[in-house]
Amino acid sequence: MKATRTLSSYILLVGVMGLSIVGGVVAYQIYSASTKSQTTTQQAKAIKSLDGAINQTIIDNLEKRTVYTDAEMGLLLIATPTPEITETAESVVPESTGSATTQIQISE
Repeated sequence: MKATRTLSSYILLVGVMGLSIVGGVVAYQIYSASTKSQTTTQQAKAIKSLDGAINQTIIDNLEKRTVYTDAEMGLLLIATPTPEITETAESVVPESTGSATTQIQISE
């Protein structure tokens, strides 16, 4: 008499094979992402390397800057008035086009 396998052994076999396939795909994606460069050759040519040196004139210009307090800034900033826009009550509607035009007056 031939021994038969139970259903649970087939489910276990399919599960292990499925996990191994998924694990292989994930491992390949990780390997592919780690070896592939994110920059193109044109970008690699355009990138300027950082040397870590700071120009002394930049530091001198930063030291010469004037620092203003909040009170001084309030005195320096002057609000400019905005012009008022008023519409006239008269609208002209030409009969040939059927569109309305409005006249706007700007007063300061």
